[in-house]
Amino acid sequence: MKIKIISSRKILYQGDIISIIAPGYYGYFQILKDHAPFISILKNGFLKLQLEKDKKKKEIQILGGILQVKKNMVVIIL
Repeated sequence: MKIKIISSRKILYQGDIISIIAPGYYGYFQILKDHAPFISILKNGFLKLQLEKDKKKKEIQILGGILQVKKNMVVIIL
């Protein structure tokens, strides 16, 4: 699954992931490969990525945004 995290100025992160845990409006949720198309508002918190490369984990603090999942591509606009 691919991910792209975009701010108003630049691409913050782009790459392949196994999963993402994100702070949705009503609580944290997880996205895995082959997830149904989905859009969510994000609140303040941490994006928790499990990277495909070396299966390492990465956390990114955010102050809200929008997440979209479509055809194994996650796009987050902050």
